[in-house]
Amino acid sequence: MRRLLGRKSVTIIAAIISLTAIPAAGIVATATPAPAVASVRICLPNFTQGCVGAATLNNGDKVVLVASHGGRLINELPQGYTCCGGYHVYRLQFNAAPSQCVGVTSLLTITLRDCSGGNSNNTNWAKKPQSDGSVKWYSPTTLEDLTSHDIIGEQLFSEEDGCDLSCFQRWNN
Repeated sequence: MRRLLGRKSVTIIAAIISLTAIPAAGIVATATPAPAVASVRICLPNFTQGCVGAATLNNGDKVVLVASHGGRLINELPQGYTCCGGYHVYRLQFNAAPSQCVGVTSLLTITLRDCSGGNSNNTNWAKKPQSDGSVKWYSPTTLEDLTSHDIIGEQLFSEEDGCDLSCFQRWNN
């Protein structure tokens, strides 16, 4: 019994010495803060300069173009991977309703959708920088861009790149 207790005490003492020696050796573990999430207004850089918005923030509500001063703050949540030619993928989360993201329905209209779905819920967007400083938000699941007709109050939709002249697909961030 003494032999067993002696071994346990030696093990405990060795563990204490090891733990106290780590800081003395200059090995200190520190927590790295998570990167800050960008809260922005996603707006058209042309004509009306309308922004992504919603009258209410419930799952399934329409995402519409609103006057720039009424645009909702959107958190660009990095998903930690790239797609579609090396573009970083984000979820566009409504700052005032963190469970809700900009998403695409099966009818290719843009609504508030549960953020937890990702690609399975059509809430992931690849951020494609353009040569003029604007960006296109590309859905890796529908293979189309976030689009507006530049009409305040109209629901946003998903459309192929290069739609007709009445479509606007470039955003200011």
